[in-house]
Amino acid sequence: MRRLLLLCLLIPTTAEASDDLTLAIGGGVDTGDDTGWAVRLGETIEVSKTDEGLIYGATCGYDYWHTRTASGFNIPMGAFVGARAQNVTTAFGAGVGVLAFESNHDDTGFGVVPYIGTTVGFELPGKRTITIDGRISRHVLLGTDDFSRWSVLVMYGKTIGH
Repeated sequence: MRRLLLLCLLIPTTAEASDDLTLAIGGGVDTGDDTGWAVRLGETIEVSKTDEGLIYGATCGYDYWHTRTASGFNIPMGAFVGARAQNVTTAFGAGVGVLAFESNHDDTGFGVVPYIGTTVGFELPGKRTITIDGRISRHVLLGTDDFSRWSVLVMYGKTIGH
């Protein structure tokens, strides 16, 4: 677990990037077979070097979700492509949540969580950001039946660099 934490923290220093690193935390609605809540601590590194136009980069984070019948966590790592115009950013991305663990009904599973998602972000004064993140994931876990889940989170973050 420490090595994965280190990997997530080193992504910004190993990428040839514009030194735009955004650290964010947020929460929102999560649903699979039951509705609940989710929270994510994440970082985004933009590899593109532009204030407007095409952007692309990588993400890494920590997800936790809880519903009446299930709860679990994973470490999502992915890539995105999008565009920025003035203070608004949109992006589409995909990735996989590794080290996924979930307790669902009376079953417990461990595996991976591939996902696709989209975001709309707003840059605020002081290099702060508000992002709305929508994600659909497929939970492929040993010990439980595969299932799909979607979430919508509102994230608040701080951009370092830019």
